[in-house]
Formats: sequence, structure tokens, C-alpha cells
Amino acid sequence: MEECKGILRTRLYYVEHLNPQSSQDLKDIKNFYIQDENGQGLDDYIKYYACGDEENREMRTYLVRTISGDECVGYFSLKAGLVSVNESEEYDEDTGEAIQTFDTLPGVELADFAVNSAFIEKYPSLKGVGLLIFSEFIIPLVNMAAQYVGVKMIYIFALPFDRLIRRYEKYGFRRLSGEAEYDLHKRLKPRYDQECRFMYQLL
Repeated sequence: MEECKGILRTRLYYVEHLNPQSSQDLKDIKNFYIQDENGQGLDDYIKYYACGDEENREMRTYLVRTISGDECVGYFSLKAGLVSVNESEEYDEDTGEAIQTFDTLPGVELADFAVNSAFIEKYPSLKGVGLLIFSEFIIPLVNMAAQYVGVKMIYIFALPFDRLIRRYEKYGFRRLSGEAEYDLHKRLKPRYDQECRFMYQLL
């Protein structure tokens, strides 16, 4: 029954949690395809790492499908995190040693997010699929989590491509000022991509 599909649904699409034991999920992962060579890391993640991260509880990945036909439209991965702000240096009165202190803001990291190129090529007239996934599925899921744990923001480490940065800006993400971004990148950057750009959106 269509009204029972997924955690959340729109008129055309629904989203459900990745199940590494599902033959359909594994088939969709195998056939997932990203045309842009800059997105190879996202392609590799869904194929080779997503199921392992699910079992280790390091990440939660969600598949977006069509209501009619259950075609795989895209995927995204979320994990808990925090962002450090207001860093300063204080001195221990007893030892005289410098201690770095900072405040933290709780957030959810949008670690991976991709639309299936095979779906886009099959339906070239469809526009704005990524924005729809973000606004109708990602943000509502993060807000659902915020009902139970503290969540102040959603943030990403975007690849440093102008087209991608502009797209996330359309989604409502912002960058920090130059100095603040530099300071944050010194203490918080993913190991897998040292050239990425921190972007955030307050909830």
C-alpha cells in the first residue's frame, strides 16, 4: 500500500532507512550511479561503506524511492556531531600550562547526499529533485531527532566546487566569515577530504 511506504513520503517519493539485509536495498546500492567524476566518493560510499557504517552505528543512511515503481532516486547519510566555537586559551593557575577551551554547538552532519544519475537520465524533465529531498526528507528527519536530543544546526563539509557551494547556498546553508572558517577548519575537518568547506544551517 502506497500510504504505508517509508518513514516520510510526498506525492511522488518516499524515504526509508537503509537495511543491509534487504536484497532490494543491496540491488539499489549496486546499481547506484553518479555521472559527475567529482562525486566518485559518494558513489564509493554507498556501494562499499554504507552497510558497514550501518552495522557499526557510525552513520545512518536513507534511500529515497519513487512511490510508483520503487525506483531509487537518491540517498543521504546523517550522523550526530558538534561544532566548536569561541575557542580561547586559558592558563592553569597550578601548572601554568596553556589550556585550549571552546564552546560547542550540537548538530547533525549531512555527511553524504547524492541523487542517482540513472534516475535523472531516465527522467530528464524532472527538476529540483535534490532540493525536494533536502526539504521534504532531510530537514524533517533532523527535526524529528531534535525532539529527543539537542540539535542546534545541520552542517556539511562540502567539496570545494563553486557549483556545489552555490547549490547548498540555495538550500539555505551558509559559510562562516573567512577568519572564522579558517579557525574552524584548523580544529575540525574530516580526514577524507582536507579541501572541503564547512557550511551550516541553523534549525
